[in-house]
Amino acid sequence: MLDPDIQRLLDTVFNVPVGAEAPDIAQLRAAAEAAPVLLGGEPEPVASISDAFAPGEGDDPLPVRVYRPAASEPLPLLVYAHGGGWVTGSLDSHDRLCRILANRLRVVLVSVAYRCAPEHVYPAALDDFEAAWRWARAEAKTLGADGMRFAVAGDSSGGNLAAALTLRLRSDGATQPNLQLLLYPALDATCSRPSYREFTAGYNLSAVLMAWYWDAYRAGAAKNAVGLSPLAAADLSGLPRAVIAVAECDVLRDDALAYAARLEAAGIPVCLIRCTGMIHGFLRWTGAVPAAHRWVDGIADAGRAALGGA
Repeated sequence: MLDPDIQRLLDTVFNVPVGAEAPDIAQLRAAAEAAPVLLGGEPEPVASISDAFAPGEGDDPLPVRVYRPAASEPLPLLVYAHGGGWVTGSLDSHDRLCRILANRLRVVLVSVAYRCAPEHVYPAALDDFEAAWRWARAEAKTLGADGMRFAVAGDSSGGNLAAALTLRLRSDGATQPNLQLLLYPALDATCSRPSYREFTAGYNLSAVLMAWYWDAYRAGAAKNAVGLSPLAAADLSGLPRAVIAVAECDVLRDDALAYAARLEAAGIPVCLIRCTGMIHGFLRWTGAVPAAHRWVDGIADAGRAALGGA
């Protein structure tokens, strides 16, 4: 059963039908920026926020935003990729959520403004996220973190980038983060699992729109490329422990459930959080959906426990 506040949003804010035609990218991007202003509530205060640049592709600097909570104890560092189907989203669209996560998780959080599709297609976003991860890890103490505990995280397409980065780091023999925090992640470009049919329309993110996002990002890359579809990886051993949050009524639900099951089968500790009554994107709507605060707190409790034991 849908949470009453979620149902109210579906009846009012998100009641625009999505057809089979290609969506208007400018409208999608404008909506992504407007949603947190409309539904996110007042921005939560943090001790400090600073904008910086990591080394990016060629000579292009990669914008990042660093959030530090008020804390006297040493803090882990978390590198965050925003959602938005690899097409929309920005440092600003996820500012409220990053503030909340920095405070609740007790981490120095680095949010990454990776290049978006269709102007920049796969693997540009993943390359940028890796570049930001390597920079943040090297600069951890300068950024105010303890330099010992690290995490990667993201929501939706950002969760895809976080999971894909751990697979790339494993392939390169590079140091892994201590934790991957995946929030309703997109993990399989085939869009073939039952939740795509169960929640095909009427639950904010439609199956048609999600398939369009995948195609805009992959731009002809094979759907089973591991860097694109982490669920296509034959082996998930050697990856970091995971906290995975899924929305009950979401086309991406079964991607996350399948990934959690496969990680566990590979011997990776997993904390799976099933957010009942929720739909895709709800974590950015804490101003309109009081239950979202409860789910954020549960996610943060699991994340802190994982990083505390790292």
